[in-house]
Amino acid sequence: MKSNVNNRILCWDDSLIEKSSNVEIRMHKMEKKNLALVCDSEWEGAYNCYGSLLNVDGVYRLYYRADASRLMAAGGIASSEVVICLAESTDGIVFRKPNLCKYEFNGTKNNNIVFSRPNRIDSFSVFYDKNPRCPACEKFKAFSSYKVDGNDRLMCYVSADGYDFKEKGFVGVKGTFDSFNTLVWDEDTEQYFLFYRAFHKADGRELFEWKDIDVVSDIRHVRVATSKDFENWTEHGRIKFKEGQQEYPLYTNQIEKYYRSSNTFIGFPVRYCDRVNEKDNFSFMALSDRRDSIAKKFGRSATALTDCIIMTSPDGFTFDKRDESFMTPGIEARNNWWYGDCYTVYGLAETASDEEGAPNEISMYVGENYAVKSVNFRRYTTRLDGFFSWYGSYSGGEVVTRPLKISGGSMKLNFASSAVGKIIVAICDTDGAALDGYTSYPIFGDSVDRPVVFEKDLSALSGKEVRLKLYLYDSHLYSFTFE
Repeated sequence: MKSNVNNRILCWDDSLIEKSSNVEIRMHKMEKKNLALVCDSEWEGAYNCYGSLLNVDGVYRLYYRADASRLMAAGGIASSEVVICLAESTDGIVFRKPNLCKYEFNGTKNNNIVFSRPNRIDSFSVFYDKNPRCPACEKFKAFSSYKVDGNDRLMCYVSADGYDFKEKGFVGVKGTFDSFNTLVWDEDTEQYFLFYRAFHKADGRELFEWKDIDVVSDIRHVRVATSKDFENWTEHGRIKFKEGQQEYPLYTNQIEKYYRSSNTFIGFPVRYCDRVNEKDNFSFMALSDRRDSIAKKFGRSATALTDCIIMTSPDGFTFDKRDESFMTPGIEARNNWWYGDCYTVYGLAETASDEEGAPNEISMYVGENYAVKSVNFRRYTTRLDGFFSWYGSYSGGEVVTRPLKISGGSMKLNFASSAVGKIIVAICDTDGAALDGYTSYPIFGDSVDRPVVFEKDLSALSGKEVRLKLYLYDSHLYSFTFE
């Protein structure tokens, strides 16, 4: 539960709940929508992934790794070159591939390749630097692992326009970086957060050099470092999780600031699990006739599986990691339940709803067909703030909040009820007694910004500390604001 500069309070956890009865925090999964980008060019392939989504002057840019080198399940080798490509969209629903004419591939520059280099590219994560003191020539930043004496270091690239990147130099933090490494500018604390990959042993020993790492048994984790100036970095070690939350390998982190709440970090890490000791299932699953041959050639790629979870944090250091999957490979089909499923593109887009008159939605993009055939990017959607909600059942539930300050003259709810459901809001003093004239009528419907009407003017309470009592009947509360 956080409030941003627009006083948006997210009903995503229990941090604002003093006590509750018959109310649960529910996670909501996204709805599968259209193919946003079809990757059918000869320089693209079965290992396209690690996408970065940026909104630049109203145009969405999708940077992604294009890798046709190992068509694992399809057989054969198409190319030995890994490149970074760019696609663009004005609506976030369908992306097109511009003809950039920058790099030659198979004798022509007619392609959408935006970056290439001789040293093989594993990942290339791109960000737009929102630090107001950032030099114009470095507003676009990118990170990529870079082999030096057999170990990976983190190379930073910069660009003024996001089309021409040049090396800035190595970032002075220890890690393995063989993943999608992310950068966040936090306007509240005026510092950069860098989230990146390393390993540790089961006994906790940190691992940064490949000669010490067993990629099968050692545990992949996410680390965090901060910097005020992008030159001098403070390493804080592994990100932490709420007490009692289980440790397991996280392959990516995908941590960003939630764009509708400035003091909320949200991440969509890929969870990694090698089920080599439980592989009897594979004989009943897609491409079962090829699993053994793939295992002989590619090892863990035939038995490791990935899904996506969701985690949130108020400070970027300690996260509430939900162990229930946020996204799974889905119903078994020809090209899923492989290592590499559920890799989300970094970044969220706000897009128009398919339904006329409905409010905007949040779109996320996910690669599909990884390691089987050319990876396309599919769009998924949820309502604004719709990742979690407080839910009260048909029989009714109640939440009493911790004290908070009224900071505006109106209140709005992002909520959804059934036809017979309702929400009632009562503003109380700090002892929990309802204030006269500040209990709403029953509110029903499904809206992202429904005004709450009180008998008395809410502005009379502006700046005062109160508690809220919220009565929920067959309804979800996603967020609310004081404006």
